[in-house]
Amino acid sequence: MNYQNEINTNYYLARFNEILYNMSNEMMIKDTTNNITIDFIRCMIPHHMAAIYMCENLLNYTNYYPLINIADNIVKVQKYEVEYMNEIAKTTIPYMNFQKDVDSYFKKYFKIVQNMINEMRNSKTTININLDFINEMIPHHEGAIKMCQNVLKYPIDVRLRMLANNIIIQQTEGIKMLKQVQSNINKNIF
Repeated sequence: MNYQNEINTNYYLARFNEILYNMSNEMMIKDTTNNITIDFIRCMIPHHMAAIYMCENLLNYTNYYPLINIADNIVKVQKYEVEYMNEIAKTTIPYMNFQKDVDSYFKKYFKIVQNMINEMRNSKTTININLDFINEMIPHHEGAIKMCQNVLKYPIDVRLRMLANNIIIQQTEGIKMLKQVQSNINKNIF
C-alpha cells in the first residue's frame, strides 16, 4: 500500500470510529416515553444518520462506481426515511404501550444494538476502503432489520409498521448487493 492510501485509510477509519461512537451513544437511550413508536423513532434516526455519514465518508475516498451507486442510494433513501419518521413522531396519536411490552421491546432492542455495535467495531479492517465500508455496513443493515423485526411485534403507528416492513425489504436487498460487490472486489474484478 502506498503512503497516500495509508493516510486515506487512516482518515477514513478515524471518521468511521467517530460515527460509530456517536451512533452508539445516541441509540443507547436511557429514558423512554412508554410509546414504542416514539422510542423506536428516537433510536432509528441516529442509526439512519450514521448510515448517511458512513456513506458520505466513503464517497470522500472511493472512485469505485458500484459502491458510489450504493452509497448514493443509501443517502437518498435514508434521508427520506428520517424525514418521514420525524413526521410520524409529530403526528402519531399519543398513547402508552403496556409496560410489559415496553420492557420486552427494550430488552431485545438493547441486545440487538449491542451486538450490532460490537460487530461494526470489530469488523475486519483491510487495506481497501471499499471492503472496509462493506464490512461495516453489512452489520449496520443487519441491525436495522433486527430492530424492525423487533418493533413489529408490538402495537405501533400503522405508518411506522409499513416503514419498518419497507426497511426490512430494502436492507435485505442492500446486504445482497453489498455481498455481491464484496465478492467482486475479492476476486479483483474492477
